[in-house]
Amino acid sequence: MLDGLQAKRTSSQVSCSILSSSFVDPERRPDLRVILAHLSDLHLGFRAYGRIDRGVDIRERDVSVAFERALQDIIRLNPDIVVVSGDVFDRPDPPASAVVVLARGLELLRSSLPETPVFMVAGPRDTPRQLGDPGALAVLDSFPNVEAATDLTRSIIMERLQLHACLVPYRATVRHPPAFPESDPRMRWNLLVLHGTLEQSEQAAVPVVPEDWSYIALGGQHRTEQVCSNVLWAGSLERVALDPWADAGGEKGFLMVNLESGEHQFHAIPSRPVAALAPIKVVGGDHDQLRRRVREVVQEIPGGIKGKIARLRLEGAFPQDLLALQGGELSGLRTSALHLAIEAGKEPRPFPTDWLLEDAPSLLRVALEKELERDGLLDDATQAVLEELLDSDTADASGVHSVGGLDALDGDIPGVGRVSASIPAGLTAVIGGDGRSRKSVKELLIQIGEGSNNKPLLHFWACTDAGTLEEMLSIASLAIAFTRGLAVVDAALERLEPGDKAGTGLRFGTSALESNIPGSTSTDLEAIATEAQSAEQELRSLRAEVVEADVALEASMMDWLSERQDAETTLNAYRDRARQLRSRLRQMEATGPDAPCPLCGRVLEGHYDEVLRELNDEWESVIQDGSWWRSRREQLELKPPNLQEREEKTLKLHVALEAQSERVELLQVRVSGLRAGGSPIEKEVAGDDHRGQVMLALLRVRAAREARARDVLLDRASRFVCRLTGGRILAITLRGGGVRLEGDYETLRSISEEDLSAAKLAIRLAAASLIAAGGQGLGSLLLEEPFDRLDPEVGIRSLVLMKELVSEVPRIILVSRGATVGARPELFDCIMEIREEGSTAGPALRPTPAGPGRFMLRSSAILKH
Repeated sequence: MLDGLQAKRTSSQVSCSILSSSFVDPERRPDLRVILAHLSDLHLGFRAYGRIDRGVDIRERDVSVAFERALQDIIRLNPDIVVVSGDVFDRPDPPASAVVVLARGLELLRSSLPETPVFMVAGPRDTPRQLGDPGALAVLDSFPNVEAATDLTRSIIMERLQLHACLVPYRATVRHPPAFPESDPRMRWNLLVLHGTLEQSEQAAVPVVPEDWSYIALGGQHRTEQVCSNVLWAGSLERVALDPWADAGGEKGFLMVNLESGEHQFHAIPSRPVAALAPIKVVGGDHDQLRRRVREVVQEIPGGIKGKIARLRLEGAFPQDLLALQGGELSGLRTSALHLAIEAGKEPRPFPTDWLLEDAPSLLRVALEKELERDGLLDDATQAVLEELLDSDTADASGVHSVGGLDALDGDIPGVGRVSASIPAGLTAVIGGDGRSRKSVKELLIQIGEGSNNKPLLHFWACTDAGTLEEMLSIASLAIAFTRGLAVVDAALERLEPGDKAGTGLRFGTSALESNIPGSTSTDLEAIATEAQSAEQELRSLRAEVVEADVALEASMMDWLSERQDAETTLNAYRDRARQLRSRLRQMEATGPDAPCPLCGRVLEGHYDEVLRELNDEWESVIQDGSWWRSRREQLELKPPNLQEREEKTLKLHVALEAQSERVELLQVRVSGLRAGGSPIEKEVAGDDHRGQVMLALLRVRAAREARARDVLLDRASRFVCRLTGGRILAITLRGGGVRLEGDYETLRSISEEDLSAAKLAIRLAAASLIAAGGQGLGSLLLEEPFDRLDPEVGIRSLVLMKELVSEVPRIILVSRGATVGARPELFDCIMEIREEGSTAGPALRPTPAGPGRFMLRSSAILKH
C-alpha cells in the first residue's frame, strides 16, 4: 500500500473547530506546504451518438484523451496528492478499454511522481448494484500509491505530510444512516473526498462541517463550482452528458489547491466543442423561411459545425414544422456535425385546470350554445334540452377520479414469495428476476392500483404496452380526452332518449364523427374553410403568447422559491451556529480556565477570559442576525403580489388557448362534414327535432375534443421521441389513417424494434404527463415493456426524462431487467431487486443503492456563500 501511509477504519474522534486564534501547536510544521490536484467525474468509457472511427467510439476516445492530457499537466505541476472524487468510469461494468486507460494513467503517475499518492472514491457510476461486488475500481486499489474506497468510509494518515484523508464512497453516502466523516485534530491537514449533491435538509444526508476540514473535494457535478472557501466541485474533464447544452459555455479541466493558503487554480483541458445554434423563431409556418434561417445560423458558427456537438432549436415551432427540414439538407448537417440535436420550441405547460374540469358541464353548455347559435337553432326549446341534460346528475356521472394510487407493494409473487415494500414518491425501479417474476410484479401492482371505475383511464394505466402504435395512440388519446371534458359529453349523450339516433352516433366512433358530422348543410363551405384557416393562425399566435407567459411565470416562480430557500437555509445555518456556540460557552463556563483551547486542545489558562469574551460576542451577533433572517423568511412564505398577478394572467391565457383550440377543431369537423356531403344521422334529424339537433351538436363537440386530445398528445409525444432518439425521429404523425414515424430524411418505411419501442414509450410518457395533473388524474405510471427493448442510449435518455416528469406524475414505477437502471442508479429514488426464482436467501424484494449521494453543510461557513 502507500509508503508512509496508514489506512484504517473511521473511528470516533474529537473534532477541533476553528475560532480565529493565534494558538499553534509547536510540534506541527507551520512551513509545510501541501499542493493537491483535484479531478472528478472522468467517466472513462463514456459512449454516445454511435459514431465510430477506426473501431473506436469517438466520444469514448475524446474522454480518454482529456484524461491523458490532464495527467500530463499534473505531472508537470508536481502536486503532493492527486484526488479523484468519483464517477471514474461511466458505468459499473466499464468496457475493458476504459480500465486499460485508467491503469495506464495510474502507472504513468507512479513512474513520474513516485512520492505522490492517488486517492479515489467510487461514485454511483462506479458502483454495481450487487452489494457484494466492489466494482472495477476496486481492482485499482491494489496498485502502488493508490487508495480507492469503494464500499466503506476509509481514513488515511500520511505522517510525511501531516495529513489525514477521509474517503467517502457512494455506498457510504446512501446507507441509512449515512456516513459521518470525522477529521483528525492531531493532523495539520484534513482532507475530505466525497461524491454527491448539496442538500438543504438533514434527512439522509452526510453531515459536513467545513471548518473541520482543510479542503473538501467534491464530485458529482460536471461544472466547476465553489460552495464556500474550502468546498469545491472540480467538474468533469469532458462534456459527458448525452445532451450537454447546460454545460456548453464553461471550460473543462481540474483544480490545483494549496492547502496552506487556501488558494485554488483551475487548469483548463481542451474538449470537443459544443455549439448551441442561435434559436430560430418560426413564424406562421413559413417553411421556406425556416430552411433559409437554418442555413444562416449554421454559417454564423465560427468554423461551422464540422465535428462539433450541435443543437438546433426552433422557437414557436410545432413538431410538424420540423418536417420542413427533412431531406438532404438536414442529413448533410448531421453528417458534418458529430451530433446534431433538433428541438421544437417550448410547448404550453398544461395547468391542472386545463385537464380536470370541475366546471365541465358549464363549459360544455357554452360550447353547445355556440354550436346551436351558429346554425340558428338556439331557442327556448333547445335551451330546455340543455337544461335537462346538463344538471347535477350529469356532473356527478362524469367526475374524473385519480387512478393508480400506489404507495406500497404488498402481496404474493408466484415463484418468489411474499413481498411487502413501500413505494416512495419519485422514480422507482423493480429489477432482476426472470420474465415471469417481473410480469407477476407488474400484475400485482395493477391489482393494487385498480380501484376506480374510470374505464379509459384504467385501460391506459394498466396497458403498459400495445401491439401497434395505432393502438397505443388510441388508448392514450381517449384517456386524455376523458380527463378534459369527454366524460361529461358521453354522460349527456347517454341521457338522451334511447333510440337509433343517439346509439348510431356513438357507434360511429371518432374517425366517423370527424368525417360524417357536419354543421348545417346550408353553410357555405368556402366561408367555413376560410374561418378555419384564420382560427388556426389565431391559435398559433395565442400559443406563442402562452409559451412566453409560461416562461416568464416559471422564471418568477423560480426567483421566489430560490429567495425563500436561501432565507430558510441561511436561518438554519444561523441556528446551527448559535447552538454550537452556546454549547461551547456552557462547556467553557463549567470548566473555567482549565478548559481546552477550541483550536488545539491545550489548556487555555491565562487566555480563558479573552476566548470566552470572543465566543460570547460572536454568539450575540449570530442571534441578532438570525432574528432578521427569521423575519425575512416569514415575509417570503406567501407569494408576492406580482407573482400572483402573473399566475392569474397566465391562467387566463391558458383558458383562452383551450377555447380557441376547441373552436379550431369544431370548424375542422364542420369542414370535413361539408366536404363529405352530410351524414346519415343529420339526414334523419328533422328541423323541429330539438333533441336531435342537440345530439348533433354534442357529437360535433365530442369529435372535436377527441381530435384535440389526439393533437396535443401527438405534439408532446413528438417532442419526447425527438429528444429520446437525439433527433433521429423528428415527429410522430397520423397520415392515411396510420401512425408514421418521421425520420430526418423521410418517413421511416421500415421501423426497427428499437425505434418502435421509443415511439411507444414517448406516447405513454406524454399521455401520462398530460393526464396526471400532479396526481389528480394519475397517482402513478407503470412502465415495463417496451423499455427493455430500447437502444441503450435511448434508455438512458428515457430515465432522464422520467426523472423530470415526477414533478407531474407522483410515482413512476419501472419494471425492468435492470441493465440500464444499474448504469444510472443516481436517477432513482428507490431500486428494488427481485429475488431469483427458487432462491430462499434474503427478502423477496431487496433494496439496492439508489439516488445521488447527498451531503449537508452544517456550519457558519455557508453564510459566506
